[in-house]
Amino acid sequence: MDIFIRYVFKHRFSGNIEIKKYSTSQLEACGAKKLSPCFNETDYELIARNLCFDEEKSVFVGDLINVTTRFGNYIALVKLGEYEQDGSGDEYAPSKCFGFYAEATDPDRTNEDGYVIVSDYLVQNSLIRLDSYKVIGNIYQNPNLLEEAHERK
Repeated sequence: MDIFIRYVFKHRFSGNIEIKKYSTSQLEACGAKKLSPCFNETDYELIARNLCFDEEKSVFVGDLINVTTRFGNYIALVKLGEYEQDGSGDEYAPSKCFGFYAEATDPDRTNEDGYVIVSDYLVQNSLIRLDSYKVIGNIYQNPNLLEEAHERK
């Protein structure tokens, strides 16, 4: 099974962002520097190296996703690491988990009827548990999406 990695580079002179995606087998077969001129440290700065959660949907750490719930949609940032998962509705203490998860960028957002869209247990939620979401961009090429989400607060 291949693991896919997204590399995010910034051109040192123009400031342009370049994104390259490679599998571990591609990297092992010929080495990174032969795959792209972006691996030339003189011309490019490596900004991020993100693991892929879902190769089919092309979901990587650092992506912003639009999550659909029965109460409305919300924006979340895809992360990898330790988070707390609580599916009990505050009946039990949240469990500490490690893996890919979505963290709501605006957890206090309400719908037109005044109901909170992001329940407490959805603020940090395993990507596996999400029923419906769509990638809307990443924080490297679309930092404005993250800023807009914070401005709505």
